[in-house]
Amino acid sequence: MMHNSPKITVITVCYNAVSEIECTILSVINQLYTNIEYIIVDGASTDGTLDIIKKYSAKISILISEPDKGIYDAMNKGLKLASGEWINFMNAGDCFSDNNVLNSIFSLEIPSNKSFLYSDIYSRKKNGHYYINIMNVTEHECKLVHQSVIYRKCLHDEYGYYAVTNKIIVSDYLFFLRVPIDQIMKINTIIAKYAAFGISEQGLWCLQQSCCADVVFRKRSFWTMIIRYILIRIKSIIIPRRINELLK
Repeated sequence: MMHNSPKITVITVCYNAVSEIECTILSVINQLYTNIEYIIVDGASTDGTLDIIKKYSAKISILISEPDKGIYDAMNKGLKLASGEWINFMNAGDCFSDNNVLNSIFSLEIPSNKSFLYSDIYSRKKNGHYYINIMNVTEHECKLVHQSVIYRKCLHDEYGYYAVTNKIIVSDYLFFLRVPIDQIMKINTIIAKYAAFGISEQGLWCLQQSCCADVVFRKRSFWTMIIRYILIRIKSIIIPRRINELLK
């Protein structure tokens, strides 16, 4: 029995994602949970993405398509249009893990003092298969991706929107770090299947930024951060990503 049915706003940000957008849209509109507001923010795609989106216009609450200043600018646009109590970002190429995800999460009462829910996630390998990627938030660790998170929109009233600058590609991580640990709750239902090949997965800049953020927010000491970074780099050299995926 559904104890409550708060409105959930699901936001999809996309740009020239013609090969990926449909699976994402279907995973949202096929949710059995009925109180969903669905917003798509497209960055003025030119590859046919909009043609696919418009096939499902009857199931989309709000669609905007215009140039933006990058993914976090687009995410902020979606947030400012959202009317739901809870927010989830399911961007192009990512999908809910099954059609019953939101029903499962909100079938029980969410404690009033919890404003940030997260789960483990299915990450996609290069070969298209998935493995369970463990997410974890403690006083000394914050391992999250935004697809694995559903949170109350009111958090943005207190902590602001995502930082928009070409120099920062971990704005969602910076936002997560600001949420008090006692408001965060891990849930058993795995929220999403994650493409895992976005901008934050490319190169070392994201890793370097997130390591520095851990120190700023006192998740780690400076020297612990340095050691962690060195170990990650050594591991990536000894065990390349392709081999690491085969081991999972």
